[in-house]
Amino acid sequence: MPGATLLFMSLDWQAARRALARRLLRAPRFVQGDAAVAAAAVTRVLVARPNHRLGNVLLLTPLLQEIERLLPQAQVDVLAGPPFAAGLLRGYPQVCRVDTLPVRPLHEPAVLWRLWWGLPRRGYTLALDAAERSQSSRWAVVRSGARWRAGVAEAARDGGLTHPVSPASCGMHQAQMPVRMLRVALGVPPEAPVAPLAVRLDAAERAQGGARLDAWLGAARAGSPRIALFAEATGAKRYDEAFWRALVVALRRRQPHAGLAEIIPAHGEPLLPMLSGLHTVPLRELAALCAAFDLVIAADSGLMHLAAASGVPLLGLFQATDPARYGPCGERQRALDTRALDADAVATAACALLR
Repeated sequence: MPGATLLFMSLDWQAARRALARRLLRAPRFVQGDAAVAAAAVTRVLVARPNHRLGNVLLLTPLLQEIERLLPQAQVDVLAGPPFAAGLLRGYPQVCRVDTLPVRPLHEPAVLWRLWWGLPRRGYTLALDAAERSQSSRWAVVRSGARWRAGVAEAARDGGLTHPVSPASCGMHQAQMPVRMLRVALGVPPEAPVAPLAVRLDAAERAQGGARLDAWLGAARAGSPRIALFAEATGAKRYDEAFWRALVVALRRRQPHAGLAEIIPAHGEPLLPMLSGLHTVPLRELAALCAAFDLVIAADSGLMHLAAASGVPLLGLFQATDPARYGPCGERQRALDTRALDADAVATAACALLR
């Protein structure tokens, strides 16, 4: 049937996905609840954020920490995007299951069918839409059939939620937003500080990262910091080589005994040939390597979020995206808007994070 084959190949899959999502979400099958979610009655939670970027998986970790704090009795399932999500989240014992969604779900109907059939049969009592403006995430929450379903309020898509939460209560930051949404749904004041990203490396992983760094750079003498730079970023977030060269010169002027090194991107091509470099490794090992440094300087990227989740002192460089939405928030971690700064000013900000 050549005509049918031609029609199938010419389909606009993005338009089809949007149309399907609108159809699934248009009917308000449930009425918004007047009362807060009863925390003691929550036994199984679905957390949905099916985005394939590394940073978006790590941005879930403050929410998982908050679930541990407020719902310690509950089991947690996560609907994520990339296959590596399960490994990144293995430090969270409440997480029992991690499902992944393909980049183009309509190209893999078997995966969609398993979720369509399985989600409402798992006995969820609470489902959380932890994404912003994601039709796939909202669909999963509605389809779960959970007794309570919470998400950030968006007028066009609130029909399936029992607890749509005002964006004004959730804040802008993409790691803090779902935490505050959960607090509001549970009737807890949302303004308290939110935990930072955490990949939860164990002692063995940290020791292995430290040993690898020692073998790479050599054991630096006491008082000589070891600083990693990660220059890879996408699109307008990427800085040119001239900026990084000027930054290396400025860092060496301020820290002449420091060990400077590049973390080489996954494609294997060094971007800072003036430095010694180490190729990227499996993600948890890379996080452990970042944790062994005294400071990481990174452009806004997935590696920046991974370094933040390792707990290392970190300077994240922003020139395209909003640091108020995506910047690191941990101790001795800072997001720096560089649009009006030169390399000397960036080096000064970086060195201020060293002990």
